Amino acid sequence: MATTHSLTEQAPEASASWTRIWTLEALRYRGSGWWLDAALPRSPVGLVAAAIALPLAWFALGLAVTHDRGAYVATHDVSCQMWFFPLHLICVRIVGGLWAGGLEPALDGLALPETARRRIRRGALGTWANVGGLVAAGYFIFRDISFGLTPGANGLIPFDDPDLWGFAALGRPVHILMLVLWCIEWVLFGYLLWLQIWTLTGWLRQVRRHDFRPHLGTVLVGDGYRHAFTLFAKTATVCLVFALGNLAFIYFTGELIPRESVEIASVGDFLRQMSDLLSTTLLFVVIVAAVYLFATTLKRRLTRAVNQELAAAGDVALAEMARPLALAGDPTVDLERLRARVDAQSGLLRAAIFQREVDALGTRTMVSIIVKSLVPLVTAGLKIKKLFGA
Repeated sequence: MATTHSLTEQAPEASASWTRIWTLEALRYRGSGWWLDAALPRSPVGLVAAAIALPLAWFALGLAVTHDRGAYVATHDVSCQMWFFPLHLICVRIVGGLWAGGLEPALDGLALPETARRRIRRGALGTWANVGGLVAAGYFIFRDISFGLTPGANGLIPFDDPDLWGFAALGRPVHILMLVLWCIEWVLFGYLLWLQIWTLTGWLRQVRRHDFRPHLGTVLVGDGYRHAFTLFAKTATVCLVFALGNLAFIYFTGELIPRESVEIASVGDFLRQMSDLLSTTLLFVVIVAAVYLFATTLKRRLTRAVNQELAAAGDVALAEMARPLALAGDPTVDLERLRARVDAQSGLLRAAIFQREVDALGTRTMVSIIVKSLVPLVTAGLKIKKLFGA
């Protein structure tokens, strides 16, 4: 049996089957209740087939209705969708399955009451998560539709403006097809963002309310807290893959290096012109904030529970150890004296071990998530610095 505790090393992450995200089985639908996830094929092979067939069908439809087939095929925003849209589907399926399989162990590990579990489930999976995903994607959907269809100072909408999107040769039917696909992709992204928002709000609220005193053994000695942090870390890993794909897409389509005619002189210009980079940055800002606040809040609540649970034991231990251990020669009396001394020392030992576990709680996950966040956040930071001439 593997050792899970050490006085000098943090316990390892959970390693249950639901944590294996880079396997074909991870693409199986596990009951997230997310509308778009549930609408896709349930089996891994079916999901892969759909991820290939859907963008191909979209591409073929666009090829049939475009005004200029040569320009259509040569447009990066079109051709890159052959891998960018499948990336959305695969990442959302993996994260949906991860939370469908890992949320219950995480809630069990924190020994939350059923009322709190029901509220957390409701926000992370099923109908409320669908609403949350739409809300999280709302700005980006609104931006693409309103910005894409609103004429600029030259009277041209961005689709037709050669200095902006420059898709006039493709024809209006293709423009509509692109908007529809972009909106679907934003909703898929919305699920990823919503999970972090829900961790930051709904889940954190339940942790703040929970009394951990009766459950210190489950949460700390039983390593119950590890399931929640493993869930967050695995989610961040998938989001990093998504972010790298997103950065590659906006590099090939020109958003990382806007055309010279595109002036970005304010935050408002950045929000309107660079929504893809904004979305990736926002996702990891919220991930880091959610995990950090979750870890610090959980540590604070567990420290309070440890102090309350073992305060009396500490007083007894200090008083007992202040007295010399004098044996009376009577086995019955001496046995009770020895038992009292051992109980006092074990109380201090429990307090030390509990607090050591609390102090180390989430450290490895936090470092891991910060490292994963460096690529999208540093990229965005450097881009913003360049844009504003800082």
